[in-house]
Amino acid sequence: MRDLFFPIVAASFVIASSLPADDVSTWRNGGNGLFPEAKPALDWEDDAKVKWVTPLKSRSNASPILVGGKLFFTAEPATLICADAETGEILWEKSNEYGDLIERTPEEILKAEAAKMKAELAAKEIEPLERDLYRAERQLRRKKGDAELKGRVEELTKRIAELKEKHGVAASQDAKPPAHDTNGYSSYTPVSDGERVYACFGIGVVVGYDFEGNRIWHKRLENPDHNWGGATSPTLVGGKLIVRFKDYHALDPATGEQLWTAPSEGIVFNAPANFELEGKPYLITGRGELIRVADGEKPWSASYEVKAKPWCFMNTPSVVGNRVYFAHGSEGQQGDAYCLEIPATVAELEKDGLKEVWSAETVKNRYYSSPLVVDGIVYLISRDYDLQALDAASGELLYEQKIKGLTGTAYPSLTLAGGVIVVGAEDGRVAFVKPGKTYEEVGRTEIQPFRSSPIFADGVGYVRTQESLLAIGD
Repeated sequence: MRDLFFPIVAASFVIASSLPADDVSTWRNGGNGLFPEAKPALDWEDDAKVKWVTPLKSRSNASPILVGGKLFFTAEPATLICADAETGEILWEKSNEYGDLIERTPEEILKAEAAKMKAELAAKEIEPLERDLYRAERQLRRKKGDAELKGRVEELTKRIAELKEKHGVAASQDAKPPAHDTNGYSSYTPVSDGERVYACFGIGVVVGYDFEGNRIWHKRLENPDHNWGGATSPTLVGGKLIVRFKDYHALDPATGEQLWTAPSEGIVFNAPANFELEGKPYLITGRGELIRVADGEKPWSASYEVKAKPWCFMNTPSVVGNRVYFAHGSEGQQGDAYCLEIPATVAELEKDGLKEVWSAETVKNRYYSSPLVVDGIVYLISRDYDLQALDAASGELLYEQKIKGLTGTAYPSLTLAGGVIVVGAEDGRVAFVKPGKTYEEVGRTEIQPFRSSPIFADGVGYVRTQESLLAIGD
C-alpha cells in the first residue's frame, strides 16, 4: 500500500474551472459534495434565514445547479426550469415530453392535445391526493399504530386507484416507460458548461438549452433499464456529454450527436465519477467499470456485485487524489466499502486497472448517499441513517452512529458545507455533524420534505424540496 497521493485532476473539476468560483455546475459540485468555503446557516426554520421560497407545481428528487446567477433544476415529468438565484423568480420552464419534441400533422396535434387535456384533468384530481398521501404516510412512519392515520392512508390509496382507473392508464402515463412513484422521471441533476445547460429525463430524453430557454437540440435514446426508472445525472468530461439510461452514451454537447456507446454491466442509479491521467479522461462507475472517454472502450472492471439485489448501486463513487471510494449493499444482507488506487501511468491503468487498497464491511443496507471524504475520513450513511466514519487510508472503522429522529429514507447525499457535514432526511429534518474521528452533532433543523442534495454558494444554501425551491442564508 502506498501513502503517496500524486496529482490527479477530476475531469469535472477541469470543466468547472472555467466557470466562476461560486458556480455549482454539476451533480454534487463535481461529484464529491464539497463546499469548503460555505458558511451555512444552521437554523433553516428561522424565517430571518430564509431569503426566499418559490412554490413549485410538481416535485423532483434532483438537485439544482447554479451557473451565472441562475438556478437550473427539473420537475416531473420532464420539465427543465430556470430561476433567478437572487430572488427565486422563475425565468422560464420548458417541458420536454415526447409531444414537445416532435413535428406532427394537424390531426396528430389535435389528438395529442385531447390526450394532454385528459391527462391534465386527471392530474388535477390525482396529484393533490398523492401529495396528501405522501404526507399521511410520512406522519404514519412517525406515529406507527395510529388508527386514524392508517385509515387516512388506506382511504387516499383507494381513491387514487379509482381515479386512475376512471381516467385511464394512457391518459395518466402518456405512453411513458414505467417508473417508481418515489423516483419519477426527473431525478437526474442537470449539468452546464457555462454556456448551455443539459438535462436528462427518465423517458429516455436528453436536451440541450441556452440560458435564455431556447432548446438547441434534443435526443431520444433508450428507456431506463429498471422499472423504477433512472437517476444517472449527466456529466461533462473531456468535451463530451456522458449520459446513461441503459448503457453509457457520449454525445456532442454542441449538437447532441451520438459519439459512442459503452455497454453497462448492469443497473446503476447514479452518475459515474471521472478522473484524468496524463491528460486522458476516464469514467469509473459505481460497479467499478473503467471507461475510456475518448472512445468508450472498457479496458478493465472491478465488476462489483450486490448478490441479493443486483440493482442496488445507488450512488456516485468519490475520487480524491489517486484514490476512488465506493459504497453499496442491500438491507440485512450486504454492506461493502472499497478504496481503489489509480496507477501512476496510463500504461499501467490500461494493463492492470485500478488496485484495491482496502475493503471493509459496513452496515448491511442500501447506500443512496455517495461517500463523502473529508480530511482523511470517509463518511457513509445507510438508507436508515447509520452514519459510519472510516479511515480513508486503511478502511478502519472510526465510529458508527445511528442518527435518531430522522425518518423516511436517507436519499440526500452527505455534503460538506464549510465546517459541518449536512445530513439530510426525506422527512425534511437535517442534522449538522462536525467532521472528526468521533461523532459530534452540532445542530438540527427542519424544512419541507426533500430527497435532493443541497448545494451551497456565496453564503447561501439552495434546497429543492418536494414542494418548493428554497434559498437559506445568514
